[in-house]
Amino acid sequence: MTSLSIILSTLGVGGLLGYFTGTAVKTMSRLLGCLLGLLFILMQLLAYYGLAEWHWDAISKFIMGPAATAADAASTKLWTILTYNLPFTGGFATGFYIGLRR
Repeated sequence: MTSLSIILSTLGVGGLLGYFTGTAVKTMSRLLGCLLGLLFILMQLLAYYGLAEWHWDAISKFIMGPAATAADAASTKLWTILTYNLPFTGGFATGFYIGLRR
């Protein structure tokens, strides 16, 4: 038995569901990161060939102000939704953490 299976069997259903949810969130985050990276490459190609001009200082100011607040609110809201009415929140939280880390 691996250490992961020992931990998850101890945590029960909550740990298992948390692990799967953490794995799904990690996978979706990677997919979003790839998409944003491809968008940046496309933007740079357009700028290189003179088809677009980007004002990075204005873009940064536009994104970092509201985005930081929205990200904090979204993560809090996501956790509230994921743990809503769960009797095994502790096991879920541990499994979620393990799913994100693996």
